[in-house]
Amino acid sequence: MYQPVELDVSDVSKAFAILGFFIVVYGQISYIVKERLYLSEPLIAVTLGIIVGPYVLGWLDPLSWSDQEINRETTYQFTRLVVGIQVLFTGISLPKAYLRREIISLTVLLFGIMTTAWFVTALLIWGLIRLPASLAPDGIGYSLTFLEALCIAAAVTPTDPVLANSITKGRYAEKHVPANVRNIILAESGANDGLGFPFLYLAIYLINRSSVDAGLSVGSEVGRWVYGVVIYQILLSVVYGALLGYIARKTLRWAESRKYIDKDSFFAFGLGLALFTLGTTGLFGSDDILACFVAGNSFTWDDWFRIRSEESDIQDILDMLLNAAVFIYIGAIIPWGFYHTDGGIEAWRIVVLGITVLLLRRPPWVIASMKIIPALSTWGEAAFAGFFGPIGVGAVFYIEVALRKIPDDGSRDLLRNLYTPVVLFCVFSSVLVHGVTVPISKLGPNIVRKSATLTKTRSITLTSKHTPRSSDEAGRGGGSGEKELWNPLYSLWQGLLSVALFWRRDSFWRRDAESRSKTHAHISEPSNAVRRASIEEEGRSEGGGAELNQSDSVGTEQSNASGSGSGSSGEGPRGARPVPSALELPTSHAHTGNANVNTSANNNHSSPIQPPAQASSASTEHQQTRKQAKPYSSLLHDLQMMLDKEMSAERSEAREEAGAGWPEEVRRALEKAKLEQEAREAEGTGVGGSAVKQQQQQHQGAQGMAAPDSMPGTPSRVRFHGR
Repeated sequence: MYQPVELDVSDVSKAFAILGFFIVVYGQISYIVKERLYLSEPLIAVTLGIIVGPYVLGWLDPLSWSDQEINRETTYQFTRLVVGIQVLFTGISLPKAYLRREIISLTVLLFGIMTTAWFVTALLIWGLIRLPASLAPDGIGYSLTFLEALCIAAAVTPTDPVLANSITKGRYAEKHVPANVRNIILAESGANDGLGFPFLYLAIYLINRSSVDAGLSVGSEVGRWVYGVVIYQILLSVVYGALLGYIARKTLRWAESRKYIDKDSFFAFGLGLALFTLGTTGLFGSDDILACFVAGNSFTWDDWFRIRSEESDIQDILDMLLNAAVFIYIGAIIPWGFYHTDGGIEAWRIVVLGITVLLLRRPPWVIASMKIIPALSTWGEAAFAGFFGPIGVGAVFYIEVALRKIPDDGSRDLLRNLYTPVVLFCVFSSVLVHGVTVPISKLGPNIVRKSATLTKTRSITLTSKHTPRSSDEAGRGGGSGEKELWNPLYSLWQGLLSVALFWRRDSFWRRDAESRSKTHAHISEPSNAVRRASIEEEGRSEGGGAELNQSDSVGTEQSNASGSGSGSSGEGPRGARPVPSALELPTSHAHTGNANVNTSANNNHSSPIQPPAQASSASTEHQQTRKQAKPYSSLLHDLQMMLDKEMSAERSEAREEAGAGWPEEVRRALEKAKLEQEAREAEGTGVGGSAVKQQQQQHQGAQGMAAPDSMPGTPSRVRFHGR
């Protein structure tokens, strides 16, 4: 039958739609979620995966896409890719030579703390995980052996770098988490994802003695473990990763110094290095996760690439995309039907296990070892680093690694059936607890304190809004005293009303965002201070001419307004007066950029001479203002400085001469010139000629007499005395 429209309602199409929906919708409120509510992306993504998964809406069920083997292979490769990229980026983000400087701290955490956490987690699993009697063949409840519990515990022992980013990045981390704590959490989470293999394979090798390796002694299995895991996988991957990172660093610097590489490829180099390391290490069967971390740290050992990569957001963007995809997937594959009496593990047992693993797996042992961990200086830092050791994508990766190696001959069916549900619930517990710890610790006290303040006059309600405590606070927006507390309930209520009442002017759909943009930077602006400064500097250089003229004009106005001389009508702005025409230098117009002031000075001979002190102050302020303007080039800048210095020296000399008084010959010359000008004007009109000649004769005969208080042609406020 012919169908004019062919629908593609496939699982892949639905998965793409859900992932795109999360990125688009969550992205529009991501600032509120991360910087105001302090919620992590993994928590939101896992919640969405659970909602659209097979146990709620049933829109997404990855385990039904194919048979069990293909699903396991997909999960293995997907989580391997995510963890490999994340640990390499973690290695890049560490400071210069960090592994060498913190070798003692990392040794204690990666060997002492990890080993203790492995045994403690195995004890908890061994004591709590027990299948009900209804599922047992003999009608008696049965549980795992301690060796099988060690095998499961190996998957949840390493900390996860993906979840660690939620506590080591962002506004909360920058304000409240010291840099040394952030760095040690990142370094440990990046390294121990690969160092979990020795714990896992040791348990698996000992388990195989009862099935595929029956008849081999414990010593033989331990020898195989030392050769096959410790040497071939761990040590070889460390050497290979270090060599690969060193070669990548040298070749990239060589290409960059010769301008062979463009900007996009430069910032994408880390991603390419991660993929190359994963692929080549996997070809010879070594530990590709550990090799990625070592390669990333070796690649930026001298901080050269790390400092330059801070100008790019490619790592943060990849983190967001990978986190969204993998945690939605994890939320959709959690087997919720297994956590009840009829299906498998009793609910209270798995809940108690999730809580006790988070409380007893790491925090007590990190706090107890604080004295021998140099990176942690206080008990509070030790408690924080111990608690924030999350379980995440790496644990899901270890599930698939373990199921590949556990015997499938029927002797370990209980272990194979319990491995995935136990580990996935521990992952969910970690995502939930570590995702809400910061919001509770940050917003909880604020809400309680806000409730106490509001209940002094009225009870708090859903729509309670902060009211200023005084007129001072009301006038300044609460900025004078304590910072205004943010009520998330009130904000949520106002947001819902704004969306529902869409016809109002102040609704969500019609509200003008101008008021918010005045106090917040545009999100499209660079977030890095170095990048913002470089862009602003580039803008100033492009508009240098106009900005320089504007700055000069402003500087001249400021210098004119800085004086304290008394003003009168017609004298212009109050303050120091411009330099008179007698003291003007030929280069003044070129430097002051204010021809109007100089013109008025030339036309007004009765303007007072600027006092030396005021003139010097104005000139200094003017020069300081000019220094703030960006010069066109370094050569022009040097030329300007030289001319300013020369002009300042000449003006100073002229002021000294003016302050000492005009020389006698200069005064006589000025008076003679004035009389000659008046004589010419009188001859032109035919009036007063005899009077002018009489004045000239009197002036020529006045030798050695004292100079008058005020002479024509000189400023009226300057009094000269004979020498």
